[in-house]
Amino acid sequence: MDINFWIVQGIGIVAWLVLLVSYYREDTDKILVFQTIATALYCVHYYLLGAYSGLFICVFEVIRDYLYYKTDLDHYIFVSSIPVYVANGFITFTGWYDLLPALASFIDGYGLTKKRESVVLWAIITYTAWVIYDIFVMSYSCALTDGLVVLSNLSILLFDFNPFEYKKKGKEPIKLR
Repeated sequence: MDINFWIVQGIGIVAWLVLLVSYYREDTDKILVFQTIATALYCVHYYLLGAYSGLFICVFEVIRDYLYYKTDLDHYIFVSSIPVYVANGFITFTGWYDLLPALASFIDGYGLTKKRESVVLWAIITYTAWVIYDIFVMSYSCALTDGLVVLSNLSILLFDFNPFEYKKKGKEPIKLR
């Protein structure tokens, strides 16, 4: 593995860190700016790996999520995005794993049209598909960070644990030591 491999993996980690920072912003416009920067870094990451299915879906999700945010047309946006997923499959297909980003985005888009309580379950399925894809395209940094998201969502689903909710209720979060 040469230095280029490590640089590409570093770009994936930086993208995740920028995305993580976005969740701690209170202003919605700043959240969108940070998430757009993170997505741009993910696009560079996938492009340098030659993982065009992931690249295409990252670009599409920025547009789709912006439309979800700016309009109340969630169902219409979801239904009209289906041809984009199919086109992605035809354009970027080199192996079965190239279908995973489109499948993950489809599931994510569907989950965003549903009640908030089910979002955690949809996120587990979505990020599991991304982990598998990331491993196949050698995006090990993204496989690691997406795996952390799966584990985080599993802890919320299985143990009803959310440290942010504990603070809202006046309780201290569980400490490991």
